Amino acid sequence: MGCEKFYVITGASGAGKSTLLNALSERGFSVMPEAALSIVHEQEKCGGTLLPGTNLQAFMNAVVARNIKAYEAAKSLPQPVFFDRGIPECFGHMELLNLDINPEFIEESKARRYAATVFVAEPWPEIYVCDQWRRAPFERAARSFEPTVLPYVKEGYRTRVLPKVTVERRVAFVLEHLRTD
Repeated sequence: MGCEKFYVITGASGAGKSTLLNALSERGFSVMPEAALSIVHEQEKCGGTLLPGTNLQAFMNAVVARNIKAYEAAKSLPQPVFFDRGIPECFGHMELLNLDINPEFIEESKARRYAATVFVAEPWPEIYVCDQWRRAPFERAARSFEPTVLPYVKEGYRTRVLPKVTVERRVAFVLEHLRTD
């Protein structure tokens, strides 16, 4: 059974997801941060070794587990809640990377469905920027788009592509669709 007020915002790296989520948070909406990036920041701060470049299997397992915890934590927040990525796309990336997927994670994911509509940010080269956490060139980020979105489609979610417009107009687009979906 899913939560009809838990909305995933996903898509290409560097396509404005975090900017959109920050804008939603500034307007008082509940937001759950991206699990993978949170883990990377924590590990870098404490000198940890749970990083994508060290043990990718352990890192991805930790990302799935963190997404499951985020889903549970979001139950205590005012709704709607917006998630910076969600559980299903972890499996798409794990398949792409030929990593093992723990069957328990699949069951945990099935028990934690998000709202039927997933908002998707397509690759957007005009705003893509490399930084200390986003080191891949745009072409590589664009290649990860399909494996990110396809798991949601396979699991029966509707995808709604975010327009490539200002953040204010993206916020309005998302909020309008919350009223009509």
